[in-house]
Amino acid sequence: MNKTQPFRISLLLVCLALYSANCASVESPNRLRKEIDLQGHRGARGLKPENTWPAFEEAIKYKMVTLELDTVLTKDKRVVIHHDSDTNPVICQNADGKEIKKTSLYELTLAELQSYDCGSKKNPNFPKQIPVPGTKLLSLEEFFERVLATEKKSKEIYEFNIETKFPDDGSAPDSLVKEHTEKLIQIIEKYKVIDRSTIQSFDLRTLSVSKSKNPKIKTSALFVPTYFQGFLMTIGLGNGYRETILSAAKDKKADIISPYFLYVTPKFVNESHNNSMLVIPWTVNTDKEMKRLVSCGVDGIISDYPDLLDSVVRKKP
Repeated sequence: MNKTQPFRISLLLVCLALYSANCASVESPNRLRKEIDLQGHRGARGLKPENTWPAFEEAIKYKMVTLELDTVLTKDKRVVIHHDSDTNPVICQNADGKEIKKTSLYELTLAELQSYDCGSKKNPNFPKQIPVPGTKLLSLEEFFERVLATEKKSKEIYEFNIETKFPDDGSAPDSLVKEHTEKLIQIIEKYKVIDRSTIQSFDLRTLSVSKSKNPKIKTSALFVPTYFQGFLMTIGLGNGYRETILSAAKDKKADIISPYFLYVTPKFVNESHNNSMLVIPWTVNTDKEMKRLVSCGVDGIISDYPDLLDSVVRKKP
């Protein structure tokens, strides 16, 4: 998830402190999941290079229930694990250390993308992130091969929350959305992980394609507010926005509604549950907000910091 991360403005942070007041001691009727679903965002973006095997290993280390990842379709029609539909010079470079140019992934093959080093450059937004020089991007098939091999050794079983990514300007044609989603489903079916996979997207056309192609695969509707909408929600004036996204998710028959965390209130969770949808907000990176969301009755939390999520949310023996 990203959609420009619209909330890094100090004024909003001040308002957020007011908003965090409370969801304390809330009982959620019709709660659909007994245990909370802990998800490492892009693997563990706050700790290791995002959407790479070292990041997924970090999520596994902290016993995340679900591995969350992003996918894009390449020029040669392969599903690669990558957040943006363009290359990102901030976090990837050429193997020789030279800077890459921002280029559409639709113009690059998987082999060309895998020639990049996406582990040497530390993301400046995540001071705890540890670089892993030489790290290559993964195809979705390679990801499943590694996870299944890890499961065989550890006897642990993981779930997968896989996002379809398209250009942020909304220019993706129906044909691209359909092709990407169908190829994603083919791979999920190939590795026999239908019952533990979720397909999520901001582009709700993905959910329609997924439901028609294989209704057994869970779907999740992602939502992000504009800065103005987020500001209104921090001061208690955003119920109309919450109703709008609930209606949109319900219309697409989503199994999960996955909004930016500002949307979440006890009422929002209750209404989602009453419409047979789980609530799994993103991207939650503070202990205070994690605790608030748990008290609101959410079914899962997506975080860049699996270590924090593990220590704050999971009940210790």
